Amino acid sequence: MTDLHWALLGLGTLIIGAVLAFNWWQERKFRRETFKRFDEPQYDALMEEAHAIRRNEEFHIDPHAVRDDEDDLPEHTELKQLDEAESEYDPVADHSAENETSLTSEDVSEPTVAAVDTPVSDIDLEQDAWVEEEHIAATTELPPWEEDIEAHQNEEQLDIEPAPMAVSPAIAQPVLTIPPEVNPEIDFVGVLSLPASASGQALRQFLLSITDIDKPVYAYGLGGDQRWHLLTREQESAYFTAAICSLQLADRSGAVSTGTLSRFHLAVEELAKSLDASVEWLNTENPVQQATELDQFCIEVDQMVGFHLTQGASGPFTGTKFRGLAEAGGLILGEDGVYHYMAEDGNGNPQALFSVVNHDNQPFSVDMLRTSVIRGLTFQLDIPRVQNYTEAYNHMVLLARQMEHSLGAHLVDDKQRQLSDAQIDNIRHQIKLIHDKMIAHGIVPGQAYALRLFS
Repeated sequence: MTDLHWALLGLGTLIIGAVLAFNWWQERKFRRETFKRFDEPQYDALMEEAHAIRRNEEFHIDPHAVRDDEDDLPEHTELKQLDEAESEYDPVADHSAENETSLTSEDVSEPTVAAVDTPVSDIDLEQDAWVEEEHIAATTELPPWEEDIEAHQNEEQLDIEPAPMAVSPAIAQPVLTIPPEVNPEIDFVGVLSLPASASGQALRQFLLSITDIDKPVYAYGLGGDQRWHLLTREQESAYFTAAICSLQLADRSGAVSTGTLSRFHLAVEELAKSLDASVEWLNTENPVQQATELDQFCIEVDQMVGFHLTQGASGPFTGTKFRGLAEAGGLILGEDGVYHYMAEDGNGNPQALFSVVNHDNQPFSVDMLRTSVIRGLTFQLDIPRVQNYTEAYNHMVLLARQMEHSLGAHLVDDKQRQLSDAQIDNIRHQIKLIHDKMIAHGIVPGQAYALRLFS
């Protein structure tokens, strides 16, 4: 190393040492100023009170002493007035060791004892807590699923026990059966009891005020025929004696948000207020938690059975031949370019049990089938949307086997492996387990509410 290097090294060491010394001096100066500003106070009322408690110097009344004095009272003692007793009674002087004057019979008379502050009874505490909770509830309007959380926080802040709520006597109300399209397991449902018949136009007002909700919302009215009618524009001139408003808690895009629930709840409450009606919410649990659990449940059961029919040694098969086999097997070409096997549900409405799509993702059409060849087909069964899974699955397997032999194709799974009869039976068993799980959860596969839940 040269002399220049040694000089630079020494200069750097000197600068670092100066910085460390300056920092130490600044820290020492700051500590001195801090100690001067925050000296321990000579007197602290709170500390003195704590010391007095430890020395057991708090004021108390000895019940035995009072009882002995009362035994010595004369039979005919004149009572002082309440204001005179309060002015003459000095607890500090009485507690002092220098004052040795004993209490007279007038000092321990009944009016004097009554003037002393008595402990508040449990009933008074409960009444005060009840009044305070009433004030909080009156000044803050919260949705039902947020009131429990807010009340719990208020109890922790006030350090009081929750006061018992007054229970009003039950009033017999007519039992209303909700529409079959509504299910409290998947819907947030509010039932409006109308004091007088209301028009469908008045009931549909809340639908116009919640356009920013991303989940399905429905409104039904109970007509004079005691049947529920979906409130559409055609029902605006009709009159109804009750109404139901429902919000779907989840769908295949996820669970409903807290903001959406609050907006829907507020819209229904405003509708009820405008009609002078009462609202009964059928969801007893927290709807936010219910929506989250429903979304998780849908993820578990939302499964689709699928197997493929691929070309064999003879190569692709013609569209006309496939079309003839499809129509002979009861398949109907839909507007979506997919063949569906249709059947009627319990209400007589057509329902797709399974579908057949083009393996090349090209929609089927009459012209396409007339001029094109097909390299493969995919058979699909949407498990939550099929009520009679046995009929649907058996017919799908039967039709796939027939086309396999007629077209010289191969029936394979998603991994292009040959599909055996044992695998087909195993798939049937898995479908049964999913159906049983949905029914146990209160959601029947293939019902109207299940179709929109898994749409």
